[in-house]
Amino acid sequence: MSFEPIVQVSVSEQVAQRLLTMIRTGLLKPGQQLLPERDLASMLGVGRPAVREAIRGLALLGLLRIRQGEGTFVGSLETRELLEPLEMVIELNAGTLEALFDARLVIEPGVTALAATRLSEADIARLRSLVDDEQALLGDPDTFATVDMAFHETIVDACENPFLQSIANSLYLLGKKSRGVTSRVDGVLERSLEDHRRIVAALEARDPERAAQAMHRHLCRVRDAYAASAGAEADRNAVA
Repeated sequence: MSFEPIVQVSVSEQVAQRLLTMIRTGLLKPGQQLLPERDLASMLGVGRPAVREAIRGLALLGLLRIRQGEGTFVGSLETRELLEPLEMVIELNAGTLEALFDARLVIEPGVTALAATRLSEADIARLRSLVDDEQALLGDPDTFATVDMAFHETIVDACENPFLQSIANSLYLLGKKSRGVTSRVDGVLERSLEDHRRIVAALEARDPERAAQAMHRHLCRVRDAYAASAGAEADRNAVA
């Protein structure tokens, strides 16, 4: 008998789920302003970084709107379809994760190729800075994951296509379960850092084909790391 590995749900995901429930049940209404980050963290009994990451994730899905200098507001989009993607972060299983990786392999290399033709010098500078941050965070998988999210988000934003941005960001967020497993596999963060450097080099060279290939290679290595770690966990459960 084998079992799928148990993946702990991060605090930020729990916060996002709580906010998602409040939106769905009407406790938070379209256009309503959220309490300040500090107050939300206090009410929920969590740290501000967890609240910040949850808000950013919901904002990427269009469920929240962040207005600089004003605050965070509930988005006007209320359909069930918009609420389902984040729920899948918890519901994904081995089969759907494989399908998710397939979807990312179709979408993200193309997004990266498009970004190579459109990104600004400021985008390149930000990507370099994020890679430097990752170098310093190899011993901290949780914070590395936050910077990893910012890295992919910067590339997606640089493609300047709202449809691709929505799809790619949603797919990335849905992959949080796999990252919860792979980020603790020996050597995987170092390989991700190496891949990110290759991606940045291709983007800096404004080479769409090379950028797409670098992203494709990165995603394949992440998928392989997840498959290996999940298989090892299943073997341990079978022995137990």
